[in-house]
Amino acid sequence: MANERRSVLRRALRILDIFQDAADGLSLSEISRRSGVPLTTTHRIVGELQEWGALERDDSGDYRIGLRLWEVAALSPRSVGLQRIALPFMQDLFETVHRGVHLAVREQDQVVFVERFVSPEVASDRPRVGGRYALHATAVGLVLLAHAPPELQEEIISGPLVAFTSRTYTSGRELRQVLADVRRSEYAISDRQISPKYASVAAPIYGPDNSVVAALSLIVPYVEPHGPSIAHLVQATARGISRALGAPPRQNRSQIPSDMRKDG
Repeated sequence: MANERRSVLRRALRILDIFQDAADGLSLSEISRRSGVPLTTTHRIVGELQEWGALERDDSGDYRIGLRLWEVAALSPRSVGLQRIALPFMQDLFETVHRGVHLAVREQDQVVFVERFVSPEVASDRPRVGGRYALHATAVGLVLLAHAPPELQEEIISGPLVAFTSRTYTSGRELRQVLADVRRSEYAISDRQISPKYASVAAPIYGPDNSVVAALSLIVPYVEPHGPSIAHLVQATARGISRALGAPPRQNRSQIPSDMRKDG
């Protein structure tokens, strides 16, 4: 009986998990196909998830994530509580540069974006809230990895490091040096490592215990400036969020290493 309950729970979680990559609603047959759960079982589990509020059905009959999951997520201090504090600072930065501002946390060996502030006219679907990305290829990921436990750093540095573009770090030796530079400079730059069109600049956000709890990034077209002047704006915003979270004051030690200006 216990094994059966665990099996049902695993299948329900698998069904919810596929919605991370679904931009639109999914039909029952699509949910079954993507999750690998038999259609009859999918029908039963989806019905229970809908009844609880984890899924909702739209006018076309497709299913989407329901508000009940967002209500539960609101209890997480690492996401919604952080969002509430960070959003006014993110808005100020956006209104200064008119480029997308993103907030992310580390979940094991991935980056999870938990908030963004972008113009509706130029908003892209990536990175989207809830989206997960590799730590070694994004600016927020490099910041979070640089301050992650040493054993996780070594695990990722030892690879394999997936290449998303020709500029993605695939050398463990190079990545190790970049992480040391990020710790020293207090920010990271990712130049076309995920998308050939964009560069991102990120800085750490500290919590009350002076540990890095999140990272803030600004994403710009790579043809626009994304060096020290932009990095200082991101740092200043991240420091403001850190202070609002109760972090102790930190010295501004930002000097970007010259080798990171190329494709960091």
